[in-house]
Amino acid sequence: MATGDGTEAICSSTCPALKFYELCPAYSLLFLGAGALTDDGAGICRENEQRALETLKKEVYDPSNRLASWVVGKDCCEWEGVVCNNLTRHVIELRIYVDWFESRYLRINNLEWLTSLSSLENLEIESVDLSKANEWLQVINMLPSLVDLRLSNCSLHHITPLLDYHNFSSLKSLNLSENYNLGSSVPQWVFYLPNLVSLDLSYCAIQSKSGNITKLKYLDLSENNLNSTIPNWLYGCKDLESLGLGRNRLEGTLFLSGNLFEGDISELFNVRSNFLSVGFGNTSSLTDLRLDDNKLTGALPESVGHLSMLEYFFISNNRLEGVVTESHFSKLTHLQYFAASRNNLTLKVSRNWIPPFQATDIVLRGWNIGPLFPMWLRTQKRIMNVNISDGGIHGEVPTWFWNLSSQIRFLNLSHNQFVGEVPIISTPSWTDEHEGPWTIYLGSNNFSGPLPLISTIVSELDLSNNSFSKGLSNFLCAAKNGSYRLEILNLGGNDLSEEIPDCWMNWPKLTVLILRDNNLIGSLPRSMEVLSNLRSLDLRRNRLNGLFPSSLGNCTK
Repeated sequence: MATGDGTEAICSSTCPALKFYELCPAYSLLFLGAGALTDDGAGICRENEQRALETLKKEVYDPSNRLASWVVGKDCCEWEGVVCNNLTRHVIELRIYVDWFESRYLRINNLEWLTSLSSLENLEIESVDLSKANEWLQVINMLPSLVDLRLSNCSLHHITPLLDYHNFSSLKSLNLSENYNLGSSVPQWVFYLPNLVSLDLSYCAIQSKSGNITKLKYLDLSENNLNSTIPNWLYGCKDLESLGLGRNRLEGTLFLSGNLFEGDISELFNVRSNFLSVGFGNTSSLTDLRLDDNKLTGALPESVGHLSMLEYFFISNNRLEGVVTESHFSKLTHLQYFAASRNNLTLKVSRNWIPPFQATDIVLRGWNIGPLFPMWLRTQKRIMNVNISDGGIHGEVPTWFWNLSSQIRFLNLSHNQFVGEVPIISTPSWTDEHEGPWTIYLGSNNFSGPLPLISTIVSELDLSNNSFSKGLSNFLCAAKNGSYRLEILNLGGNDLSEEIPDCWMNWPKLTVLILRDNNLIGSLPRSMEVLSNLRSLDLRRNRLNGLFPSSLGNCTK
C-alpha cells in the first residue's frame, strides 16, 4: 500500500517477514486518527457504530439480561452476536437471538440506531418483540450493503406494500417468517429485488399477489392465507430448489415439469415436507400436478389417491419404480389426464377393476401391464388417447377394444406381443377434415393377416415389424370418399408380396412412405409421381425390378 510519505518502505524494511498491515507499528500509527486501530495494533469498533449499539443496549427492554455481554464502554466488536470487519472495523453482522419461550422478555421499540451501521451485511433478529418498531422497513431500506435479513417471530404487524425506491438491492436472503399478523399481500417491492434467491414468508397470514422473482432458489409460503390458484409468477422460478406451500388453501395447477428435481417422490406427499399435505385427509383442491421430465425416484405413494380433485397428473420421464395398485386411484374421481410413461412401474389391479375415473388420456408407455390385456380400459367411455406400448401384453386384442378405438385419436399398442388380425380401423361418423390428427401405432407385434382398411381421416399409421401378408391393392385402392389424409405410412418389416398397385392418386398428402423388408415384386407404378409432398421413400430389401421411373422427379421434396 503506497502512502506517499515513505511508510510503505519503512514497513517493508522493519517488518519483512510479517503482513505489514497486521503488526507493523508504522501502519498502526498511520490509522490511529481514524479510530480503527490503537498504537499496539488492537482493533476497536467504529466510534459512531459503538455509540449506536450502546444506545440500543440502554433502551432495550431486557429483564432476563440476554444481552449481558454487551458491556457499555467495552469494544462492541467483542460483544456476542456482533461481527466486525478485520480491517475496517465496521460492524458487518448483527445477530440477536432469544429462545422462543423467553421471547416476551426482550423488546426493541425502535430500530433507528441501525442507520449508523451502514456497512451491515447480515442482520438477524429472531424471537424479539418488535411490535412497536413501525419504522423497521424504512430503516432497513437505508442499509445499502445488506445481503441477509432475518426478522423471524418478531411480532411485526405491518409491512409496507410499496416503496418509492429500495436501497437494499444487494439483498439475497429475506426471512420474515412467523410474524403471524402481517396480514397483507406479498409486498410489491419484494419482486424488484434483483439478487433475491431465498424468500421465507411462512406463517405470516399473507395473501398471494402477482409478481416476478425469477432467481429464487428457496421459497417458503407455507401456513398462510393463500386461497387462490397457485400464483403464475411461481412458474417463472426456473432455479427453484426448495418450495414450501403446505397448509394453505391453494387450488389449480402445480406445474413443475422439465426441471432437475431429484429425490424420493414420496417426500412430496409427506406431511412433514410442507409441500403436498395429502396426509391430512382428502380435502386437497389441487387439480393439476405436473412433475414430468425430472429425476424423481422411489415408489409412487398411495397417498396420491387422496387428491380427490386431481384432473391432470403428469409424472412421465422420471426414475420411479415399484407397484401401482387400485389404492393409488381410490379417490381420483375427477382424473382425466394421466401420463406416466418412461418409468419402471408395474400396474397390478384385479381383472374386474372398475376405475373411479372417466379419463380421456391414459399414457403408460413402458409400464409392466401384462401379460393379460387391461380389461379396465373397457370402462373408459370418454377415452381419446391411449398409450400402453412396451407393456408386456400378450394375446389377441379384444373385439370390444377395436370398437372402442374408433373414438381414439391417438392409439399406441406397439412393442407388445399381440397376435391375430386387425379389423377395419374406423373413426366416428362426425369427424371431418377440420379434425385434428388421428394416429395409430401397432408396430413391433405379431399381428397377421391382410392389412386393415383405415378411415380417410387417419394421419399416421405404423404397422411395421409384424406378420401382415398378401398384397397392397386392397389397402391402397379401396378409397370411396375421396383422398386420404395419411401423411406417414410405415409398412416395413412384414410379409407383404405382389406388385405395388398403381393407385397412389388417393394418397396425395404422404410425406413418409416405408415399404422396406417385404417381398414386393415388379416395378414402381407411374402414379407415384403424384406424391409431390413426399420427403422420405424407403423400398430397400424387396424384390423390385425395372427402371427407376423418371416421373418420381416430380417429387421435388
